[in-house]
Amino acid sequence: MKEHYLAEQHQHVTAIVVRQIVSQFKDIQMHKNLVRATTVEHSNPTTTQIQELYETLNIFSGGIETLNNDQQRLNNESLRVQNVLPTLTEELSKLKLSVETSNVFLDEIEQNQDILNRVFASLQETINESQII
Repeated sequence: MKEHYLAEQHQHVTAIVVRQIVSQFKDIQMHKNLVRATTVEHSNPTTTQIQELYETLNIFSGGIETLNNDQQRLNNESLRVQNVLPTLTEELSKLKLSVETSNVFLDEIEQNQDILNRVFASLQETINESQII
């Protein structure tokens, strides 16, 4: 039942019904104001209840409108994210490849440094041996 109340179709129909009820209450309110202007009004509990219901429906109508605006904003944001996601995924793949390439390069540099260290050690040993002789 919760899913039904949260469904877009239900929200749309509810908004239409609330707008119609609010419109009818506005008509009743205008008629009431006309009657009030032409006759002396006695305090009527039904009229008070209708007025309270009218105010409550106005609040609900505003809330539904706010929710619909939020839904539209979130739909737009979701669409923007969906449009950006492929580009970000591609950029991430490129970045991963770049990191892998850099790691290979650094491994080669490390190997070259090891070779140079061995050559240096060998040369130093040769120099030390030649000084002894």
